[in-house]
Amino acid sequence: MNSENELEINNKLRQLEKQLAWYKSFFDNATDAVFIVQPETWSVLDVNDYASQMLGKDKSQLLGDVLPQFRRIFKLLTKTNSPIVLSELSLENYLGEQIMVEVSARFVKFEGQDLLLAIARDVSEQHALTDKLVQADKLVLLGQLSAGVAHEIRNPLAAVNLNLQILKRRFDDNDVEYNYIDTALQGVERISKIVEVTLNFSRPTMPDIQDININTQITSALDLVSSIIKRKDIKVELKFDDNIPLIQADPKQIQQVLINLLTNASDAIKISGKIKIETYIEKLGKSYETEHLVVSISDNGIGIMPEDLQKIFNPFFTRKHTGTGLGLPITQRILHQHSGIIDVESIVGKGTTFYIKLPIILENVK
Repeated sequence: MNSENELEINNKLRQLEKQLAWYKSFFDNATDAVFIVQPETWSVLDVNDYASQMLGKDKSQLLGDVLPQFRRIFKLLTKTNSPIVLSELSLENYLGEQIMVEVSARFVKFEGQDLLLAIARDVSEQHALTDKLVQADKLVLLGQLSAGVAHEIRNPLAAVNLNLQILKRRFDDNDVEYNYIDTALQGVERISKIVEVTLNFSRPTMPDIQDININTQITSALDLVSSIIKRKDIKVELKFDDNIPLIQADPKQIQQVLINLLTNASDAIKISGKIKIETYIEKLGKSYETEHLVVSISDNGIGIMPEDLQKIFNPFFTRKHTGTGLGLPITQRILHQHSGIIDVESIVGKGTTFYIKLPIILENVK
């Protein structure tokens, strides 16, 4: 082989290497996660940098990893005449959490074998937002329905209450009939309470926004529920950040939120226990660009069963014998009106923590 041929071959090799580096750069720096998966074994043959970042795993961990979730994508591709399918599936990140991703997938041929090329985009936040909007729509509809029902119940209930009061005066305290009527009146009082709470739920009011100190609000709410807490052997531990700024909120509505959560914490403790309340600042958002004031209310009570955790913000869902099931939905709605968030974590037998997260307006930061 003469030198001219060698030079030509070397030039072609260098050109191929450049093209390979060029395509590899596009692959690694794509703005969506890219997975190349081998059908049947469902093992990952290659991923780009964004896939590694999205799942929080090194490429070395992902390569060879088995992702059977892609089986459904494979079935869709084999059944359709379209070269590309769009679907959703969940992938597990490095924390063991499930991330919902939107996947655009197709077959690519390599060395005679059909491989699955999947481009994935994290849509977890969109799903969470959609769920909140659906929940908000449900609350509006339910509020409208329950308002009508509550109004219809109120008038006949007042008549029942009046007649029972008249009957009660005809008997002495020692009479059996007196006890029966007294029990019936207690039932009427409970129905009246449910009707009143339902009407309040169905008539949301716009917040009266003021600058408030959340630590002061917590102290005030504790005074209001002190009689409930003192019924049991409950210790209250406070851990306030004294440097937190004022926030803009409706003091009465925030007080209602705190009372609801403190009452729930007390109810969750059977005989004795502890309620811990903390305030602090937390940065939220993908780039931690927004600051939120956080109030955490923890108890070491009975906890919430995993199957109930997804239902606790549904109106009228309750496990309490005397509960209305509207405390937490009202709490959630108030916080949404304040552009806030409520999160919860719970372990059965160990306790529950609710996190109230309210945005901090920059002008209020000292």
